[in-house]
Amino acid sequence: MNEIIIKGIDFGSIDLDRFIPENPRNFCLWLTLSIGLKDSDGSHLFQVGVCTVAWLSHKISAEHIFSLRNMILVEEFDFQLIKKKLFEIVADSQRSSWDESVQALSRHFSWEFEN
Repeated sequence: MNEIIIKGIDFGSIDLDRFIPENPRNFCLWLTLSIGLKDSDGSHLFQVGVCTVAWLSHKISAEHIFSLRNMILVEEFDFQLIKKKLFEIVADSQRSSWDESVQALSRHFSWEFEN
């Protein structure tokens, strides 16, 4: 069995280890994850939104509805905590084949080849 790993977490050209949103308790951002087999050079792209409950509440107040898919909710921005959760999700999505792993990952993240 080949292990799947996160090979990169991207938010454009921004260094997430130094990034702080304007309001860490009210934000939404979309991350691009490069995920692939540990012993392979290649990877596939997955996206996940990260937002606060305050941002979601504001969005629902303004639009009265919001479809929540491929999102992680947080109380405030803490990249180390977010990164830890992303790595946990990927580890928990490990299956006996890449195709089965992608199916598990797609429950949490939007896969570049989905649909």
